Amino acid sequence: MEARASLSLSLLFRLGAYWQLTKPRLSVLVVFSAAMGALLAGAADGWAVLSVLLGGYGITGSANAANQLWERQIDALMIRTRQRPLAAGLISPWEAVAIGSLLGFLGILLLARLNWLCTLTAVGAWLIYVFLYTPLKKAGVGAVGVGAVAGALPPVIGYWAIKPEFSTMPALLFTLQFLWQFPHFWLIAWLARQDYPRAGIWLLPFSPDHPEANKRAIQLATGLPLLGALLWTPFLDWPKALWICSLSLLLSAYAFHRIASAPSPALRYLMPVFSAYLALLYLGLWVISG
Repeated sequence: MEARASLSLSLLFRLGAYWQLTKPRLSVLVVFSAAMGALLAGAADGWAVLSVLLGGYGITGSANAANQLWERQIDALMIRTRQRPLAAGLISPWEAVAIGSLLGFLGILLLARLNWLCTLTAVGAWLIYVFLYTPLKKAGVGAVGVGAVAGALPPVIGYWAIKPEFSTMPALLFTLQFLWQFPHFWLIAWLARQDYPRAGIWLLPFSPDHPEANKRAIQLATGLPLLGALLWTPFLDWPKALWICSLSLLLSAYAFHRIASAPSPALRYLMPVFSAYLALLYLGLWVISG
């Protein structure tokens, strides 16, 4: 009886480690944006949306598993990442390869039942994230722009899963999510500015010797989503333009003020604000489009 209970706990522990290998918090945000892209394309088939959700999680989880496999040694050097499954030695590299491959294969199968444009775009995002962004992180701030491309493709993938066409909406979604990632990335890098150097990583615009310049750069970057919204205003009907401009202005104003006035440790509370912005942006556009 005790042996059976121990085996059950061991299995649950391992499944939990596999789940953490997919970086679930990040993956859920990515899949949410893909699903919203599908809904904005007018998805009426529940199975199609489910395929986007599950297929998107498969591709994203596979990319995150590959990222952790690649970075397992430097993850072990940082406080924020040393408890990840591979860095902590909870699972073997071969297990990560197997889980990542399985997730990727299933993700491709699910997206391929919709169309090949969204499938190839998802594979492209996987390749950019794993083979460009991951190694470039040790090369400097340029990795942020590369990672932002991969991170901006999910809503496009979701949209193309339903409507495989080049039009205003997927271009708008890509632009806003691309620009949103710069302040988001740099805020994470600012909060981890004492941790990243342990692994030879520095993703902020200026060197560690210029903390105020980096803080000011993050402040200015909070205006990028508003800039993107303003650039797209001439191509949108007024309710959509008003929504994205108003929401982006609120984000920029609030984040600019908080970065200027709050002590650095308190800036971690801006992270859910950025996530909420993205969620409200998509939900508002969906409601207006309906």
